[in-house]
Amino acid sequence: MIPARAIDRGSPETPTKTRERLLDTAERLFAERGFRAVSVRVITSHAGCNVAAVNYYFGGKENLYREMFRRRLVALREQRISSIRRAMAEAGSGASLELPLRAFTTAFLEPHLDQSGGRRLMRLFSRELLDPHLKAGTLQREVIEPVHSALVEAIQAVCPGLDASAARRSIHSLVAQLVHVVHMRNAPGVLRGAGREDFSFPAVVDHIVRFSAAGIRGSLT
Repeated sequence: MIPARAIDRGSPETPTKTRERLLDTAERLFAERGFRAVSVRVITSHAGCNVAAVNYYFGGKENLYREMFRRRLVALREQRISSIRRAMAEAGSGASLELPLRAFTTAFLEPHLDQSGGRRLMRLFSRELLDPHLKAGTLQREVIEPVHSALVEAIQAVCPGLDASAARRSIHSLVAQLVHVVHMRNAPGVLRGAGREDFSFPAVVDHIVRFSAAGIRGSLT
């Protein structure tokens, strides 16, 4: 095995920092150009590493891509789940239906407030959908199922009469609204003039929370 010190170009940083730098560089390049258009040599050149670094830390380009995506998905999952659980814990017995809906909606949209970061995330997901390189079920397993389970639990805690199936359908509806908002905010030239006000962050969060809460309560009658 090549020693870690031999794969950095004279850098004194730790192997962990080198690995993170490769992941950061790969994320930016894969988002900009797509998986097939980015070679290992390009990644290591931009990261300031020896070409052997990708094999040393990840075992190849495919595994680097998957680990880059997994890191992003884990961060999204933890952000959303912790936001829901923290809001519920702080409210205690005073929690309302709007509380977990608002926590999830805000956590979902927050990463997209950073225009550069939000667009990069959208590009990564769009490129993966068109040219998949993740193992089947990765997105479902890493993000969708655990986050939806946490949200179902929170919604049922404040709506005891709502069964799990109805709660999951409500979440699918909520996510569809959020995906549309993200698409509209990030699509170049789509929103102009007065139309931009419809997708301002505070206004859209308030509307989606009220709309979704009314729908859930309506399904109980």
